[in-house]
Amino acid sequence: MGKTAGAGFYDYNDTPPQIWSGLKTFERRNRGIPAQDISDRLTHAALLAALTTDVSSDSALIAANFGPKIAASAVQAIDMLPAADRHRFIDRCRELASRYGPRFEPSTAALTRLNRTQP
Repeated sequence: MGKTAGAGFYDYNDTPPQIWSGLKTFERRNRGIPAQDISDRLTHAALLAALTTDVSSDSALIAANFGPKIAASAVQAIDMLPAADRHRFIDRCRELASRYGPRFEPSTAALTRLNRTQP
């Protein structure tokens, strides 16, 4: 691989070297994801992960470094969701799951934790 082998990501036959035309094979198509979906995918995935797993204090410290919008534990995730918004959160997770895959489907553990803390 690389320049010495005459391979890599450039065609070295030209001066200056040109990007290898074979890279087009790996080019991703633009899916045109709405900005709100991008934001919700990031926050909902983090909240679902926090609701589903028990994290150690070390993991909580790492999560805290990512900013106030990242919940480091199930308690923090529940606190980020006012009771009135929990059903909307679940509905939005299911909508994201239908569009982007099962990782956005709320787990039984997440649903149990959310329902247990209903007023």
